[in-house]
Amino acid sequence: MKPIILFVEDDRDVLAVGMATLEEAGYRVQGAASADIAAILLEQGLRFDLLITDIVLPGKLDGFGLADLAHRLVPEMRIIYSSGFGEVARIRSRGAVYGEFLPKPWRLDGLLHSVAASLRHPVAALSGGDPILGR
Repeated sequence: MKPIILFVEDDRDVLAVGMATLEEAGYRVQGAASADIAAILLEQGLRFDLLITDIVLPGKLDGFGLADLAHRLVPEMRIIYSSGFGEVARIRSRGAVYGEFLPKPWRLDGLLHSVAASLRHPVAALSGGDPILGR
């Protein structure tokens, strides 16, 4: 059974293209236009194997806040952060839950590669280091 992905992105076009690409690759995908909406899904007990989240999002939570909540609720969930503001993300990432970083604008093959790579690594190997660089 393919993993279930929670994809959080406030740009509707990026969300639609990303979800369609992942679904065509055989993944099950739930989209959310904000971290606040995604937080409700997680708090309701829906289980996901991977969180892909933009960092700068409207609402109370940003991508780092959402990742922290997701990690507390489902510690084994993998995380991919995505942003077009790499330097801002690096500054704001201090103390963030470990995750891979997929810079925007991403290519469809880059998205698929990041998802496959994140899901291949055991969570125990993903501790420590820079949460944005993934090293």
